[in-house]
Amino acid sequence: MDKIISVLPNGIKLIYNFFPGIKSYVLSITSMAGSRQDFEQKDGLAHFVEHILFRRNAEFNNSQLAREFEKTGTIYNAFTEQELTCFYLKGLNEKFVDVFNLISKFFICPIFDKKDFEKEKRIILEEIRSYEDDPEEYILDIGNELIFPNHPLGRLITGTTQSLMNITLDDIKNYFANYYTPNNLVVAFVGNIPFEQVAEVVNSKLGELIPRPINSNNIDIPNNIVPNRDIARDLEQSHFLYQMRMDNLTENQLPMLKLFSYYLSESPSSIIYNSLREKSGLVYNVFTNVEQFSDTNVLQLYYATQKSNYDKAQKLINDIFEKIKSGKINKSLFQLSKGALKAQHIYRLEIPYEIMMNDIRIEYLNGKYLYNNFLEQIDKIKYDAFTLFASELLSRNDWSLVRLLQTD
Repeated sequence: MDKIISVLPNGIKLIYNFFPGIKSYVLSITSMAGSRQDFEQKDGLAHFVEHILFRRNAEFNNSQLAREFEKTGTIYNAFTEQELTCFYLKGLNEKFVDVFNLISKFFICPIFDKKDFEKEKRIILEEIRSYEDDPEEYILDIGNELIFPNHPLGRLITGTTQSLMNITLDDIKNYFANYYTPNNLVVAFVGNIPFEQVAEVVNSKLGELIPRPINSNNIDIPNNIVPNRDIARDLEQSHFLYQMRMDNLTENQLPMLKLFSYYLSESPSSIIYNSLREKSGLVYNVFTNVEQFSDTNVLQLYYATQKSNYDKAQKLINDIFEKIKSGKINKSLFQLSKGALKAQHIYRLEIPYEIMMNDIRIEYLNGKYLYNNFLEQIDKIKYDAFTLFASELLSRNDWSLVRLLQTD
């Protein structure tokens, strides 16, 4: 697989990956700004901009745009995260020029219309309500709020009902002007259209965008405190979220953190998953996950169970943690976890969309993405070093706990 990184004269970065033997390609245009750059008291602004760019441009309204994409057989979408906003698509090789012409209009000639603005606001309000109805989504949002208090990383990407009311059409225009400048855009391509052709089309459509200074507006993360919170709601299950924030991991420690997450509860063989679900039957859903940001990392452990089972589940988890603290790591599970993670990464690198997203995350994390050179990094992890890392991590006792409890 051949990877080429090129910077256009106006600052747009083009990341090209050659992928043979397919008749389609994946492509994204990403602004290296997300909800972390929301203006003060305007939570949800970056996400609002993502939505409204689909609404109208100088040539098409949203219905016309949808039809034009569908004529070419293109699948397209977008998402906003804390530190990026990504517009992506999958299209047929022979339609590449036409499709790039369509998506480029999001960036070169958007129209921010008052009626569109009001309609999109109503749609996003419904999106916010849908998340509030989802306990898993809700508890993860509360968890971010706890470990990043009074900070953009702790606020809802969608914003709240109140913050959405604070956003004006001028805010939309100003955010776009500030963060959709070409020197803040990354175009990622995976397919077998020749690099020269891709670069020529990108430059012909986006090359006239004028770069401007970028104010990243990255507020330093707050002190790492370990708060807990209980919330009572009318639910069928109680939901629990443990989170541990790590601000100063080295590049060598990041793959070790991912391996530890897998060892804990990313598969049926993982130690917590096996204990809580397979052996005890206390839970249906239990998982661990690693969230990465440009200046910190978060390990999450989530599960849901009946309120009456909480003490049993808590004791099982505490017992597992104590064993790990004392240096008791199952060696065969350690080796299994390494092999499974390597296999999963190989599978990911055979999927064009995953290659594209890997490139984007390496870019915004300045190379410190845990999957960067992942196979080599996982191979280097030795049992004794892993055991020490896991023991020291849990000995910090830095878990923050959110309990979303059933009402009696």
